[in-house]
Amino acid sequence: MPTYQEESASVIELDAATPFASGDNRLCFRHPHHPDRCIKVLKEGRARSLQASSPLYKRGMREAYFDDNRREYRAYQQPAIVQGSVPYDCHIARCFGWVKTTRGDGLVTDFVANSEGLPAQTLEAYVGLHGLDEPVRKAVTEFCKFLRESLVLTKNLMPHNLVLAEDGSNLRLVLIDGLGLSTVLPLAKHIDYFARRHVEKRIQWFNFRLEWEVGDRSVSWRDTEKRFRFQGVPSTYRLEE
Repeated sequence: MPTYQEESASVIELDAATPFASGDNRLCFRHPHHPDRCIKVLKEGRARSLQASSPLYKRGMREAYFDDNRREYRAYQQPAIVQGSVPYDCHIARCFGWVKTTRGDGLVTDFVANSEGLPAQTLEAYVGLHGLDEPVRKAVTEFCKFLRESLVLTKNLMPHNLVLAEDGSNLRLVLIDGLGLSTVLPLAKHIDYFARRHVEKRIQWFNFRLEWEVGDRSVSWRDTEKRFRFQGVPSTYRLEE
């Protein structure tokens, strides 16, 4: 299922707009012409700052290399999304391409709303209030099943990068950030064996992180993460010889 790759020539005014979300590197705005979409723009000077603070061997890279929007757009071009047989848009925010804004180039993706039309709650916020209750455990199971079937490649699945869409009385996890690979050699993009290992490692890491989220958190996540050990791909999900 391909991504939408339309590009608008008109400039969208965002200078007076208030972002509904702000990350380390980007601001997220509701699209003024499409309320079911959002526009992500890089914070001013952020790519340059990341380049300057990067390891010496990366400083020779072009500034665009440090642009999260460019990285995310490339991640949407991965084979599992562009050529995959499993529809991705139930669990991954769709990408609609680029628009020009008064804050620079903007990447347009789905805006996931709750029943009141406001930004959907993040998984991090939900488990902070309700823990890993039955509805969210079911949502996590379905999301992990989707990853195993589609082999969509993601970075580590941070709970604040996942939101909960409401399907009647059921919850559905949607990834809104963190798509793609952070590895140097992108073998997982081209070889199923490595894709399955990559996906399974991210799933195990995700569940490990969730258990920490609902624990007493007396040990920091940085120290807790050091205890994470990948258990390999279960035989159920291995490729048949």
